[in-house]
Amino acid sequence: MSEISFGSSYKIPVSQWGINNTKKIQLKSLVSSYAGKICGKGQDSFALVSVQDKKDMGFIRKLRKIGYFQFEMFENSEFPQNLKNLLQIH
Repeated sequence: MSEISFGSSYKIPVSQWGINNTKKIQLKSLVSSYAGKICGKGQDSFALVSVQDKKDMGFIRKLRKIGYFQFEMFENSEFPQNLKNLLQIH
């Protein structure tokens, strides 16, 4: 377990300008491949995912390729407390 080094965690709003249902499905697939999850429903839903150091740039490239340009990045996998609570509930 000490080999795993998480570089960043991401909060990605699912609904963004220019995003259609196909792109939302692609985001869900991408996030699940990194063991992330989608939280919330409707317009307020967002994806949460933590990515290893060596995969950070690749993840960002894949996000942008799908069409997601708005996201929050938290260094060292440290989500704010309110997001940690959401992860425990869902």
